[in-house]
Amino acid sequence: MQVQKLRVKANGLVPASAYFADIAARLEDMNACEAALLAKLEEEDRALEAMYRKRSAARVATPAEPHAMM
Repeated sequence: MQVQKLRVKANGLVPASAYFADIAARLEDMNACEAALLAKLEEEDRALEAMYRKRSAARVATPAEPHAMM
């Protein structure tokens, strides 16, 4: 006779190993979605930073001749 720990789910009792395997699978899916979202947001952030640097550089006044400071 084998003893198994059971967990309660909406559809009844399931073995604990299956319960935790289901949780692990859902957690992996959520982590993959989170990683994809993070990559998208980081790419958007890089694009915004590049656009800001490009526009800021165009407005900076550069002196024609550098003056020596005394």
